[in-house]
Formats: sequence, structure tokens, C-alpha cells
Amino acid sequence: MDARDAGERLEEIRTDVLVLFHPEDEPAPRGRLGRLDWILLGALSRLRARGKFTGERDTSAPLSPNQKVKAERVLVMGVGRRADFSMTAFYRLSYETARTVLDLRCRQISLDLPFRLFPHESPEKLRHAFLEGFAAELKRGGPDTEFSVSTLPPSSDR
Repeated sequence: MDARDAGERLEEIRTDVLVLFHPEDEPAPRGRLGRLDWILLGALSRLRARGKFTGERDTSAPLSPNQKVKAERVLVMGVGRRADFSMTAFYRLSYETARTVLDLRCRQISLDLPFRLFPHESPEKLRHAFLEGFAAELKRGGPDTEFSVSTLPPSSDR
């Protein structure tokens, strides 16, 4: 697995799947996810309003990029309630995200990790923790597949 830091603008990232994360108790998408929701004309906000995606842990919402972003697919993973989110939950989220990406048969993956949910942890520690579990699950589920994984740097709204 090749892991690197992606510094491109959100809408310019060319990847098989762009993965973002959303807490259950956050009524509106924030940060990059908020920007993406705006670019996609409120696609995630509409799913939330209809009760089709709440941001619960172990849930996901595929969004259609509609040629508004260069990613072929967009995936939003639910992280559950912020108060319940711990480093252990973060590690489990990495496995769940990898399994979802494997189901989509994507090999080039860009991740916008939820750094802001851990304001007192270093982004590098969080990146390492997530990628450790994520890479292990990718390898287990696709042992003969070469994956390219990039992470977006923490956004300024951290």
C-alpha cells in the first residue's frame, strides 16, 4: 500500500473514492464535508433530512459526484455520537471504512480523516492510528491488490 498526503483542493482530487466522515450529532456537515455538500447541491443534507443517513456508527452514504468533483465516487462514513467517539472507536472506524471501500472495489482511495474530533491529539498520531487498521483490513480483504491511499491534511476549521 502506498500512503501519501494529498494537498489538492477537494474538487480537484482524482481518485476512485473520496471518503469523508460525519458525526451523528452534528446537524449539518462541516469543514470539507460541508463544502462538498454545497458543491453537490446539498446531497448529504437531503439524505439527513429524509432520515436515510444519520451519521450513526457503522453506516455509510454513497454520494454521486455528478461530475462536480473529479473523484469517481464519494463516500461518507458515519462515526456515531461525538461524546462516544474514542481512539478505540476511531480504530474500529478504520476497519469498517476499509471493508466498505473493499466492497466498492476501489484501489485508489483519498481520506479526509476526522481530525477535529480529537482536538488534543496530533494529526500525525491520528493519521498513523487510522492507517494502521485501514491498511491491515485492506491487506486482509485484498491480499493481491495494490492500493494507493492518500490523506488530506487537517483543514483549518479544526
